[in-house]
Amino acid sequence: MRYGIPYVGSKNKIAEKIIDKLPPAKHFYDLFGGGGAMTHCALMSGKYEFVHYNELNPLVFKAFKMAINGEFKGENRWISKEDFERLKDTDPYVACCFSFGNDFKTYCYAIDREPFKKAVHYSIFFDDESLLKEYIDLKDFRYTSNNIKERRLELQRFLTVLLNENKLDKNICEYFIIASYNVRGIAQNIQSIERLQELNIGGLLLSNLSYDEVPIENDSVIYCDPPYLKVTKKKRYNNSDFNHNSFYDWARKQNNIFISEYTMPDDFEVVYQKEKRCCLGLNNNTKTVEKLFVNNGHKFAYTQNNLF
Repeated sequence: MRYGIPYVGSKNKIAEKIIDKLPPAKHFYDLFGGGGAMTHCALMSGKYEFVHYNELNPLVFKAFKMAINGEFKGENRWISKEDFERLKDTDPYVACCFSFGNDFKTYCYAIDREPFKKAVHYSIFFDDESLLKEYIDLKDFRYTSNNIKERRLELQRFLTVLLNENKLDKNICEYFIIASYNVRGIAQNIQSIERLQELNIGGLLLSNLSYDEVPIENDSVIYCDPPYLKVTKKKRYNNSDFNHNSFYDWARKQNNIFISEYTMPDDFEVVYQKEKRCCLGLNNNTKTVEKLFVNNGHKFAYTQNNLF
């Protein structure tokens, strides 16, 4: 199950584990909502009557809101680097699906490979082979499926046959096969976004505020996934440096608060941890240990209730 929209640092892969560890309540607050993986999972869990998604970044907030309203339906546009630079700050589809690692900032393709990516995108999504024909003889090739995944495989098989028959340069073949995987990634991003419109959103409440401006109701569980201190000392938080010390002071005053981080001050204690592959950099084989923290004074109550 994929949760939320694709977004850098998403808790998609461990959302179920975290939600399973959290206590039930009337309200669940996802105060650094990002791509909404935790919000999505909390809604699906049925543990909470109301789920509050909050995200300060206006473009990410807009992307999530559009997703649950079904406003990405039918999206499959090709986006060039020029398009990306022009639209990335206003168009959530552009920022999400064509950014490197879904970081909403950096174009995902190298300029020298862009023509190959575009040719495959047009072929698989639009049935337009005009760009592919500039490199490949397609007289013996036809798609037999409307499914994006199957079409990618059909194109790959055809390219491999051409390569084995010495009818296609090895480098060109490799460029197009890599491009087909990129198209698959875009298709998966679109599917993940479109899946959100299937949510029962009657109990979903949205806000576009700083975490400390969100009013917290009684009988609540608060979940925070703030900018990580050790990822970067000055991670940008909506055009201002995130103040970790202010966050710690605020968190100490909250009840039923759970925080995802790598490290926290000594008066917060780890109640759950999970090894997770890190996809923030070029080395996707890096593994990190995600930790879930609570206020030291609260751990006993959670342990007594067999939550941990």
